[in-house]
Amino acid sequence: MTATRPPALVPIVVAVTGHRDIPADDMPVLAAAVSAELRRLSAQHPNSPCLLLSALAEGADRLVARCAVAEGWSLGVVLPLAKDDYEADFRGGQSVVEFRELLASAAWCRDISAPDIVRPGCYSALGDWMARQSQVLIALWDGGPGNGPGGTADVVRRFRHGLAMTQPVLPDTCAVIHVHTRRIDAAPSASAARVALGSVEHLAPQPAGMSADGEKARWLTVLQRIDQFNRDVLHASQSGLLSAAESPASLPMPASLDMAHDASTAARARALFMLADALSIQAQRERGLLLKALLAIGAAAIVLAQTYAGLFTLPGLLCGAIGLSAIGAAWYRWSNRSRIEQRYLDNRALAEACKVQYFWRLAGIDDSVADHYLREQRDELDWIRQAIKTTGLGQESAIELPLAQRLQWLRNAWIDDQRRYFLGDGAQLLGKAALNRLADDAWSRRSRGLAVSGVMLAVLTALFQLFVADLTISSHDWILRSLMVGYSLIFGAAGLCKVYQQTCAFSEHAKQYQRMGLRLDIACRLLDAALAQGQLAQATAVIKAVGIEALAENGDWLLLHRDRPVSAQGFG
Repeated sequence: MTATRPPALVPIVVAVTGHRDIPADDMPVLAAAVSAELRRLSAQHPNSPCLLLSALAEGADRLVARCAVAEGWSLGVVLPLAKDDYEADFRGGQSVVEFRELLASAAWCRDISAPDIVRPGCYSALGDWMARQSQVLIALWDGGPGNGPGGTADVVRRFRHGLAMTQPVLPDTCAVIHVHTRRIDAAPSASAARVALGSVEHLAPQPAGMSADGEKARWLTVLQRIDQFNRDVLHASQSGLLSAAESPASLPMPASLDMAHDASTAARARALFMLADALSIQAQRERGLLLKALLAIGAAAIVLAQTYAGLFTLPGLLCGAIGLSAIGAAWYRWSNRSRIEQRYLDNRALAEACKVQYFWRLAGIDDSVADHYLREQRDELDWIRQAIKTTGLGQESAIELPLAQRLQWLRNAWIDDQRRYFLGDGAQLLGKAALNRLADDAWSRRSRGLAVSGVMLAVLTALFQLFVADLTISSHDWILRSLMVGYSLIFGAAGLCKVYQQTCAFSEHAKQYQRMGLRLDIACRLLDAALAQGQLAQATAVIKAVGIEALAENGDWLLLHRDRPVSAQGFG
């Protein structure tokens, strides 16, 4: 397999805002400052493609777009109005020519105009759209209060403070790179007069206008985690481990829909799912091997230590026990540094969220999964939501298959398939709920059996000591010490089985999967009724509700496993 860069890498997305009336003499200074910042971002995230979002308005938008193209960045154009209407805002024919030349160099163009939104509201809607899709904002700004909604100051505020929320959670925010800029014929403020033209100020996010303490470091961590994901993808691609992710069977799609080379949002969600799914499977295998090896090393060390303490005081046994313990500790530390468990959980969560996003796109649902997933987790998990947002970039998904047929396909290929995954098919296939119940019962029997065996061996040891008269005989003493070592090891094994059972959370998973399966069963019935009556809006609402339930279930699974970092191979 050739080591080519997979198309679904999560990009570092930078938006631009700024003044249109920038003095021509200031352009070279500002371009140098902007180019330096773009190079810095590229160097800090060497494994990630970099994308600039721009409306290509006159002034700052075009200046930053030219710098980005020159630095090898991709350019995504977002138009607040239909192209012809938008060009009417430009000053003269030369400006229109410049706009069209930059537009021709763009990787894609997205028209977000709506019939009910006209000037100047369309520019306010543009700021909202970019704030939802971007991770960083470059603002060529004089620092002034601005001219109302949609202006540079307002866009900066939306990026730093977040968009208005109806839920009592902190909004999504972004860091801002403020490049100090002058405006033509604008009287500089006292503070602006003291700042050098083109100087750069990094403004940390302020969620809901609150304190920015810790936000800069948190945001740097989010971007670093995105780059680490891309690094893992590139490494797996070069190692030939992503062949399974390239198979169209990895995630179903309608037979009449070909998205193999589609740049649409549905295709991006599907491609990112397959990459995250492949990486999670790889990490799960590594974790399973590591867990088995650590358990084997630990058990061997305990046996050697008990044998040394109770039977044979040979230095080799003690050295072996200490050596195995050191090897196990070093291996465990290496696994923590390699983030095997975290990579498995994070990639699994990203894959499941992208799956929901993909099916929503096929159903014509424009909502972003990020608005419904892990909103209260303002920690290292935030990178997952930021990665999901990038699936909304690119062209809108153009799907010719009639909506009724798409909804019926989604009912069978997604909802009913997931229902059988959780509950089984009632015949030969056991669902995840049943498998976890069986695993819970099996480990309960093992721990109980070992505990009973340990008690019986302890009683036998006591009887042996009471009724064997001559304990001075060496063989009797050796038998007694062997019995004591035996029941100690058996009790230890019983405890380990119980800890393993509780850490795997088989019982909790069985209940969780049972609840989700029953919800999906109800959803199938609701969809059947809505489709039979031709109520496509109602059927679409059911699809959306199922997605929200799936995200909540996956979020609970993720948080449960973060609290219990060791889980059963194949059941967790």
